[in-house]
Amino acid sequence: MAVATYSWRSQLGAGPVEYGQTVRSAQFGDGYEQVAENGINSTAIQVPMKHAGTEAEVNTIRDFLLAHTVKAFIITPPGEEKGMYRVVADSVRKNQINSKFAELTFTIKRAYGVYA
Repeated sequence: MAVATYSWRSQLGAGPVEYGQTVRSAQFGDGYEQVAENGINSTAIQVPMKHAGTEAEVNTIRDFLLAHTVKAFIITPPGEEKGMYRVVADSVRKNQINSKFAELTFTIKRAYGVYA
């Protein structure tokens, strides 16, 4: 099975791109502390995104996003590297601008691992 690609032109949403790092540390009685990264992919990246367009286009994108909360897809977020991402659960929001246009906001998170 092929990995889907997000091909619509979207922009960064409200809020910053978040970088979370997981580290392991051990504190000793004399004040010495050892710190190490927790695995080879210890930095998590979350990117808030938005897309405005016709209601039909926004609905197509919404369906794509809702199908990819567990399954990863390929995207190049603005200002970030191309990679595999998943949609953060419960982050997809649709705002109806008028009878023909709508805006979609969502957050994606970098996915690591083997995906097919």
